[in-house]
Amino acid sequence: MWQRLIRHSVLFGLAACAGCSPELFSPTDGSLSDTLASVATAGATASGSPAATHSDPPTGQAQHTQTVISGSVAGSGDYQLFELGAAGLGDEWTIVDQTVDSSGRSFLVVLLNSESDLLQRQLISGGTPLDHTVRGDTEMLYLGVAPAYGGSGGSFRLNVQRTGGVSVPAPRKQVVWLNFGAGADVQIHGRSGLSFNPFSGALAGPDYAAATAELKAAIVAAMREDYAPYNVTVLSSDDGPAPEGAHATLHFGGSDDQLLGLADSIDQYNTNLGEAAIIYVESFAVFETMQLSPEEMGQMIGNVASHEFGHLLGLFHTRVPQDIMDTTGSAWDLAADQSFLRAALEPSVFPYGYENSGQRLAETLGGRPGAKSVAAKVLLDERALRKEEMRAQTRAILRYRCGNCLNPDD
Repeated sequence: MWQRLIRHSVLFGLAACAGCSPELFSPTDGSLSDTLASVATAGATASGSPAATHSDPPTGQAQHTQTVISGSVAGSGDYQLFELGAAGLGDEWTIVDQTVDSSGRSFLVVLLNSESDLLQRQLISGGTPLDHTVRGDTEMLYLGVAPAYGGSGGSFRLNVQRTGGVSVPAPRKQVVWLNFGAGADVQIHGRSGLSFNPFSGALAGPDYAAATAELKAAIVAAMREDYAPYNVTVLSSDDGPAPEGAHATLHFGGSDDQLLGLADSIDQYNTNLGEAAIIYVESFAVFETMQLSPEEMGQMIGNVASHEFGHLLGLFHTRVPQDIMDTTGSAWDLAADQSFLRAALEPSVFPYGYENSGQRLAETLGGRPGAKSVAAKVLLDERALRKEEMRAQTRAILRYRCGNCLNPDD
């Protein structure tokens, strides 16, 4: 099984795997924890393997450990994983780049739990550290390192610090306001201001000119269903003006040559309650040839709205078509109901790992007592043949449906 070069270290309980492909760690091949454990006990430390040192505090002081990890990644798609040991609620982890490199290389660093679910992600560049407070016990915490998007990789040296007993941020309720009205000089993600007219079904194509109310109702219903298990209140401009207090805003209007939607940022754990996103309604006119019903077109627009709002709540891209945060499905997948699932990460996020969207949202927002996640629906049987027919035609368009797709660090 182990045909690739494996480098490992057992200093201070650390293990590393270089050049490992996601296939080697797939659920059908055994857990990531089992794989790394076998590597760590396979033999002596290899030449040139990552190094680690640590220091412990005097008795009676707050628990604190410090580790230095070094290694290298070769380029796009390459990564290393390191075992950091068990982590508990309230453990604060800080990773700082100590690489001495005149070329100015930057590295992508992630923390994964024992299930390989993403906990935190940061582009370590210009002195920006990764900071994360663990929100639940995990038998093993993994540190992943990869080149920055489009980077050539190289050698890295990271200082990893852990401090126990830190206060865990409490979940916070989020209010989101859907603006179906006009917009003036709306600026999203640092782009130039965009102005647009009030929402109209005709913006999505002539076939929907008389279906404005149906489209809006379907969009609101889709979002409320998607976020029903979490402490989110979905309001719209049809309910009244923008609410007082901190709230997110989703604008519905305008067009873009390539995008269906764009969010201000991927705000991990939703630190800013007042960000915004835009759903380019006029861009959906390209799908009019699919002959979707108003409910289906509203579902499609609603899925994109839930996707962009997901970014504002800290969710990254995945590659499972039934997942709301997916970037790989066809237009027919987007016209069906999607749900927040546990799904494989899109490679630009990190070459290996998963996003457990439901767990992440519960930690960030809190849950509604008694609420249950709704399973993803499938398209009606009579649409199956047309789904396959349209898949190839629309796949290239949907690859860029979200403006945060290609480079989440832009």
